[in-house]
Amino acid sequence: MAEPTPVDLDAVGRAIAVMVVATAALLLAFLSITRPAARLARRPLASALLGGGWLALLAGLLLGPGGFELLRPGSVLELRPLTQLGLAWIGFLVGLQLKRSLVTAVPPLLWRWVLVDAAASLLVGTLLGGAVLMWASEVRDWSAILPSAAMAGAATIGWSGELRSLRGFDASSPHVAAMVRAGAGLCTVVALVMGGLATTDLTESNWIVATIAVVIAAAVSLRAVMGRRVMADGGIILALLATLSLVAGAAAAIVTGPLLGAFLLGAAVTNMPGGSMRRMERLVMESEPAVAAIFFLLAGVLLGGVEGPWPWVLAVALMGGRLVLKPWVASRVPAALWRDTTASRMQVAVIRQAPIAVALAVAAVIGRYAETERGVLLAVVITGMASTVMPLLWRGRA
Repeated sequence: MAEPTPVDLDAVGRAIAVMVVATAALLLAFLSITRPAARLARRPLASALLGGGWLALLAGLLLGPGGFELLRPGSVLELRPLTQLGLAWIGFLVGLQLKRSLVTAVPPLLWRWVLVDAAASLLVGTLLGGAVLMWASEVRDWSAILPSAAMAGAATIGWSGELRSLRGFDASSPHVAAMVRAGAGLCTVVALVMGGLATTDLTESNWIVATIAVVIAAAVSLRAVMGRRVMADGGIILALLATLSLVAGAAAAIVTGPLLGAFLLGAAVTNMPGGSMRRMERLVMESEPAVAAIFFLLAGVLLGGVEGPWPWVLAVALMGGRLVLKPWVASRVPAALWRDTTASRMQVAVIRQAPIAVALAVAAVIGRYAETERGVLLAVVITGMASTVMPLLWRGRA
């Protein structure tokens, strides 16, 4: 009689860990869209914690190697197909900002502000990241550290704001608050494109053509499935998940990240007619807190075991850059916005780091699980937390 095959306890443990990660992420995502969470988000401090996803990050730290060690970064990496789908969802969500009527309504002043801020932030963040990485690794080959440095630069772009910020912009009422919100939405678009390029192997031939071809095929397929009839929410979500899975899978096949392709798909979908398309936009926009909670949880788990002082040095450098650069650009380019004494209170809002920065850094870690990427993720998290707390120190400020 043959002896029974021994059970691989390590494999069982890894499987359980993967299930715990997925369950915890889905639970936090569900809690973030409940009515109690919406009521708490109306308070400034609770809004900063819930809107930024910091409670989910804390949960990831407690569950991961830095806490009770219930989860390990390897468990997150084994969920790579799902995390890639999540990144595609984020790209699609940001792409929905680019509705033609909204983009054309943006005044030239805001375009100048966003472009100057994005260019200066990308340059300063990349240079700071490269300098710290050269000091920490003693590597003098700029091409070797450029992707990681560029990710630090992409994380420096923009300021805090919901991804639907541009959709809340009213061109007929050019108040400073509306301009700041709309600017946050536009900067999120730029940051995602730069972060997507940083996680893409640009040496691969024809990756642009392949990505565009996949996006066109996905958009045509989605339009054909949904047609002009109004579908139920369940059918819409199912069709979208299938389409984003196609985009994410194709991105893996052509050695690119899923962010850029899904972003282009979102930009195409938002300009398509049809009641189901508009309903899809609403469903995707409402998922923003849930998606943020999932990726902040993953960030907390991935941070476990990061050693060395250089991520903290990089965080101090990036935070210093935000404190000096952001208000300076805001006071020079859109100077006319701040002439009203009450408007100056909104200027501190540009100090905050956009939540998209954490998702971009997580994408870099998932794409290449290395100490450098994990260190940049830690620096981005520290910068985000510091930039969230500092504006709250000014009573009555944004």
